[in-house]
Amino acid sequence: MSSVRPELKFSDDRDQRSFYYKYLRLADKPQRTIRVVDKGEYYSVFDQDAEFVADLIYKTQSVIKNSHVKISGIDKQTVQYLTLSPAVFANLVKIVVIDMGYKLEIYDRTWSNCKMASPGNLTEIDDLINTSELSSVSIIAALKLVNSSSEGRKIGLGYYDPNHKYIGLSEFMDNGLYSNLESILIQLGVKECLLPENADSKDPEFEKVKHVIDRCDVVITEFKSSEFNVKNVEQDLVTLTGNELVLSTNEMSSLQLAQSCANALVSYLSLLSDDSNRGALSIGKYNLEQFMKLDYAAVRALNLFPPPNFNNSMNKTSSLFGLLNNCKTAGGTRLLSQWIKQPLVDVNEINKRHMLVKFFFDDMNLRTSLQNDFLSGVPDMAKLLKKISSKRNRMARLDDVICLYQMCLKLPVAIKLLTEGLTGIMNDDEKENALTKQLVSSLWIEPITECGKVLKTYEAMIEQTIDLSSLENATSASAFSNSMLAINPEYDESLMNLSKKLDKVQKSMHNIHADVGDELGMELNRKLKLEDHHLHGWCFRLTRNDASCIRGNHKYRELSTVKAGVYFTTKELSHLSRVYKSLQENYEKCQREIVDEVVSTAATYVPVFTKLEISVSKLDVIVSFSHAAAFAPIEYVRPSRMYSLNSERRVCNLKEARHPCLEQQENMMFIANDIHMEKNKEEFLIITGPNMGGKSTYIRTVGVIALMNQIGCFIPVSEGSEICIVDSILARVGASDSQLKGVSTFMSEMLEMSSIIKTATANSLIIVDELGRGTSTYDGFGLAWSISEYISTKIKAFTLFATHFHELTTLAEKIPTISNLHVMAHVEDVDNVARKGSTDNITLLYKVEPGISDQSFGIHVAEIVRFPSKIISMAKRKASELDDNEDENADSKRPHFSDDELLGGRETLKAVLKAWKSSVESKGGLEKLSSDEVTGELRSIVSTKYKSEFEADKVLQYILAL
Repeated sequence: MSSVRPELKFSDDRDQRSFYYKYLRLADKPQRTIRVVDKGEYYSVFDQDAEFVADLIYKTQSVIKNSHVKISGIDKQTVQYLTLSPAVFANLVKIVVIDMGYKLEIYDRTWSNCKMASPGNLTEIDDLINTSELSSVSIIAALKLVNSSSEGRKIGLGYYDPNHKYIGLSEFMDNGLYSNLESILIQLGVKECLLPENADSKDPEFEKVKHVIDRCDVVITEFKSSEFNVKNVEQDLVTLTGNELVLSTNEMSSLQLAQSCANALVSYLSLLSDDSNRGALSIGKYNLEQFMKLDYAAVRALNLFPPPNFNNSMNKTSSLFGLLNNCKTAGGTRLLSQWIKQPLVDVNEINKRHMLVKFFFDDMNLRTSLQNDFLSGVPDMAKLLKKISSKRNRMARLDDVICLYQMCLKLPVAIKLLTEGLTGIMNDDEKENALTKQLVSSLWIEPITECGKVLKTYEAMIEQTIDLSSLENATSASAFSNSMLAINPEYDESLMNLSKKLDKVQKSMHNIHADVGDELGMELNRKLKLEDHHLHGWCFRLTRNDASCIRGNHKYRELSTVKAGVYFTTKELSHLSRVYKSLQENYEKCQREIVDEVVSTAATYVPVFTKLEISVSKLDVIVSFSHAAAFAPIEYVRPSRMYSLNSERRVCNLKEARHPCLEQQENMMFIANDIHMEKNKEEFLIITGPNMGGKSTYIRTVGVIALMNQIGCFIPVSEGSEICIVDSILARVGASDSQLKGVSTFMSEMLEMSSIIKTATANSLIIVDELGRGTSTYDGFGLAWSISEYISTKIKAFTLFATHFHELTTLAEKIPTISNLHVMAHVEDVDNVARKGSTDNITLLYKVEPGISDQSFGIHVAEIVRFPSKIISMAKRKASELDDNEDENADSKRPHFSDDELLGGRETLKAVLKAWKSSVESKGGLEKLSSDEVTGELRSIVSTKYKSEFEADKVLQYILAL
């Protein structure tokens, strides 16, 4: 990061006063917006924005400077300012707009011609950011809600994908918590959402909508309500798509609400003002049900993506995206992000991806060759195509066109590698082999071959117009031809004539150079240099020591003396320099016209390159999946069987399941666990156990594996694992609040659970961690009990529930589909276990087994982080007191018997025990009988010989109940 901060410069006091007068008269800016002035060589921010940027970028406010102004009618006398170099400003844009979700207003020197930039609209700042570094596309959406008592809550949504120039339309009904809206925002990866202005004042439901949008980290922009209409939308969409029947003959004609949102997007993004968009956009309907639903809590809980402040120095295995991202192309990286947010629910489509992953997984040479010889050389086609097709701001350079040409030359390599790979398929299943070959051909070989044929004319155009040999040797080219390397002079007659004249002038200047060298006795290029000076044009240079030979000689005219030497010229050279400059300007003008022609012609190939980019991105992601599966600590495997959403039998049987991110952490020895859930048998798992024992990891592992499977990746389990498709993953994990919005931790917890209950179906996967800890123990337990009972009896979705409410485990006695699991902990000192509250000598085993854990070992965690021993001792003592109180309370609930009742019961019990001993000894004793047989003898004696005594004696009945 550059530390150069130039001064804020003005030509005179009048300019300064005018500048600050206009600045101080600006209207108040919206929240989360930064105003910047583009000064050409640097950028400036002022007052609160200067303080914010100083803290964010420089971590100090000492870099801020003050400007004292005296303007009549304005009280403010001092303005703070901070100037930023272009490199620092580019970094600021990435951090503030992309990572933090702020908006930018970029003004020129006169505080006019404002350019806008926001997380969903990066068009104006494309030249300032490296889009290849972005992990996802900046999707912008517009939303409109209609709430009626008869139809309910109906949402219309339109979104725009700038990379593929695609407008999507969607309409759906939603519940009071807007869980469907949350799902679609996550599926699409929306960065910014337009809402009608003042809509919240007309409909209080919009407050809920805004809360959901904000919870998904989507920037809200209020836009003119008048633009959310369908008055001219059909005409505009016809212009943008070039299809006169775009809304007339298909299923989108009925999506009036979504069309009004699309109209708002067209207006907000000024799509019609860019001629390159006319006829270039496509439009389609988006179906919310085609992908798995994810709530925002699940995205966070499963660590699907790195945090906003993630940088390359952080561990890439901290998120699923980082773990699976072995993509070599920018398009592949963006598609991977999209796939993670849009897991499939069609088992046939998932199987197809699995087959393709297996194809590359089995052939390491093919996988490696594709990554090294083809994919690593593919540029960010989406970014290049956007620049080439843009007419509003000509950012495209000739090297962008050439970059696409160089990629075209590598297409035969990909086709050859894939074709050869198909001949080496060695699977036992012939049917799957045939289907794999068909998929590879239809997804990649055929489309790439087809695109390659069309792009042959593109290659020919480049080879005809560009002097490629000169381009390769550009670094070693002479100073004369440095500005004309790109275009082949033979392509245009005027250009060729100018080139010949320039060559002739160059030759004449070289001859003069040689003559002057002979006359002065100076060695050419070593002492006497011929240079193109930025002020004097072509002239000679000698060192100051050698320049004495020209002084007094009227043939040579000195131009300037600097530290590097003395510049001088002759009458002939001065004339040729002017001629050369004139010819060069004409040459460059002619060349620019040809470059524009080349770029315009290249823009006609955008649809072909777009189709090619989609195919290559899919190839990159599938190869990345196979790479991740092959290089995991233990190879990922393909599930042996998958059950569809409509399957009567639903089983999730994961053998030796591992968390994919945790197992790759340094110095980590991950303990694998089996996970079994089955419809109508084990649907609801309650996991208890010590703090830090692995409960949260266990329940998250199921969610991550389910998602990995449904995006088409192999999963971290052992062979023979079965898995069922889920329609949604819903989570209530962790504690969070929003003080600014007045939402407490417990309120946030209840909102998430309420949304889960209203959204979940029998085919969902629910993950709940420590529900109810945000309020009192009794209230929390009551809620945890009632919610668990409702989910297990009414919704019947697969659920994993980690809790410290050990009393909750008794639900398993009441509901047959609930099972108890516990995380094991080894306690060395048995005597300490008897004294509840002692946590000495405990080893966490991270192994999950059936059964119940009756301790949490919370004080043990405090010991691990080295709490003061005095506090630990007090905690143990207080815990022991509470346990004693519980025992006393339990004693107080026991029935009280008279002495005669106790004596009578004791005599009967003594007789039973003697009879039991005699019976066991008569049958060989403990050495020959198993423990079950010994216990059976006792049961038999009680139920036969002493049945009437037990039925009549209250003490014996109480003992049986225990």
